[in-house]
Amino acid sequence: MRKSKLLYVLGCFAAVLAGCSKEAALKTSNVSIAVRKQHNFAVQATGTSNTNGFRGINWADPNGNDANNRVVQPSGLAPGMSATAAATVATNISNALKQSGGTTIRMPINPWTPIDSTYWPVYQSAINAIVSNGCKVILCYWPVGVHHVPDTTQWKGMWQRVDKVYKNNSSVLYEPINEPVDYNSTDLCNLYANFLATFNPAAGKCVLDGTGYAADVTAVGADSRLTAQYLAIHCYWWFWGSFNVWSTYYNNMSSRVGSYAARTIATELGVETYRNVGFWWQWDTGVFVDQAFLTGSLAYAKDNSMGSIAWSGVNDIDTYRWYVSHSNLTEVSPGAANMFRWSWQLTAVPVWQGPIADGRYQIKNRASGLMLDNLGNTSDGSTVGQWQSSTSNNQKWNISYTAGNYTLSCENANGCLDVGTNTTDGSNVLHFAVDTNKTQRWSIVDAGSGYYKIVNLQTGKCLDTGGNTANGSSVQQWYSNSSYNQQWSFIAQ
Repeated sequence: MRKSKLLYVLGCFAAVLAGCSKEAALKTSNVSIAVRKQHNFAVQATGTSNTNGFRGINWADPNGNDANNRVVQPSGLAPGMSATAAATVATNISNALKQSGGTTIRMPINPWTPIDSTYWPVYQSAINAIVSNGCKVILCYWPVGVHHVPDTTQWKGMWQRVDKVYKNNSSVLYEPINEPVDYNSTDLCNLYANFLATFNPAAGKCVLDGTGYAADVTAVGADSRLTAQYLAIHCYWWFWGSFNVWSTYYNNMSSRVGSYAARTIATELGVETYRNVGFWWQWDTGVFVDQAFLTGSLAYAKDNSMGSIAWSGVNDIDTYRWYVSHSNLTEVSPGAANMFRWSWQLTAVPVWQGPIADGRYQIKNRASGLMLDNLGNTSDGSTVGQWQSSTSNNQKWNISYTAGNYTLSCENANGCLDVGTNTTDGSNVLHFAVDTNKTQRWSIVDAGSGYYKIVNLQTGKCLDTGGNTANGSSVQQWYSNSSYNQQWSFIAQ
């Protein structure tokens, strides 16, 4: 992924894995027929019936993988560091990835990296440490400022140096070019065929990007000269359009993969993990576009046993990243990571870092016995109150954890619990559209006996009824104390 593309856009887990009505609805006869057709084709091509073994993250250069006249430096690597230090960084990252359920790290390569006599051994040390730790590496070439190979001689020279080291290492794969937008399908297939003729790689050694921004693999998949290699698709909602229901993205991905799912790896599939919305199990119509996208695209990948590699993973400044940083390998959004784990068909219990798992809840006050309710208000700045328990969406709150704190958004209109500019004891708590402000970020603190305090990140004050017990009375914020007015229970919906 390039930064310029962003500018262009300006519950029991085991039971889930066993199947659900939503997923069953996906499995139409057409999908089943396509999967059966793919099976024999994929075994002949790559020696495997699916790509689910490729599960992972991108390890990217925060200054851009399209490094111009310099070596690529994924976060944590730098010229001048020792090979031992590079191996340590890579081992830590691959350990974290394995704990997250992954197997594969995609890394950039450019012409300047393997010709740098001091940095190339460092870069190899990182690659080798990942492989020694039982993971796979996909090396991908990023052209500078264009979407084609600007200098074929330089490009082949780069790959010759890489191939000299890794030709016989089946755990290191080659992705000849990232997002080859500038080629039509004929020229792109010819580029790949020439690459294969030059390097004579083993079956399954290469991962070939689809046409455009690697957004469609059908033309490359259909070329008989390329059948021994994997295909790569890149998946972002802003490639496919803005929709608020998961099934649209499911179908969109299906059309772009065609009959080649068993050969295809989503080498980039990403959402902004720092967007402060919940990505876990978003099946409703009317959800945020990136929630619908992640659910639909990963549901398709799961149904077809396709591997997926999150964009990004380790990149210390990217808002799409999986981990906080290369030195703080904590998942930014466990909800998003759990969706990948679900798609990877893992049977582990979902990972949650905070005291409350992502999900939908009624939130009940201990003192009043009433539920947190947005009172039917949907406009920014409207007050939030409490009401006796009902089935209304006004009382259903989507709780999502991101990087240490929670966002609480109401099912009615998706507005978030927010203090606005209010800072004083007794001031009202409000309802605003989701953003990244601290005013709508909250910690949830165990108060014992099944109750929790909900503490605002901006003010440090607690969600409190103010002693009000009537339906429709507003909720407020107060300094932390032992009052039951600021103790809440979470009732899963």
